[in-house]
Amino acid sequence: MDDHNSEPTAAEKPYPYPYISTGHIEAHIIADMLRIESITTELREFKTNTNSRLDEMKLDTNLKLARIESWLTAIIGVTITTLLSVVVGIFLSLF
Repeated sequence: MDDHNSEPTAAEKPYPYPYISTGHIEAHIIADMLRIESITTELREFKTNTNSRLDEMKLDTNLKLARIESWLTAIIGVTITTLLSVVVGIFLSLF
C-alpha cells in the first residue's frame, strides 16, 4: 500500500504572510494604514449621510403627524357638531 499523505509538509505549506518574506514591509504597512484610513473615512461619510437621512425622515414624519392630527381634529369636530345638532333636533321635535 502506498502511504501517500495528502497534506503538504511544512516546507510545502505557503507562508501565511508572504509579503514579510519578500521584504518591503514598510510599504505593506503603509498600504494597510491607507486602507484602514479609507475605510474609516467611508464609515464617517456613511454616518453623516445616515444621520442626515434620519433627520429628514423625522421632519417628514412630524409633518405627516401634524396633517393627520389636523384631519382627526376636523373629523371629530364635524362628528360632535352633527351629533349635537341631531340631539337638539330630536329634543325640539318632542316638545
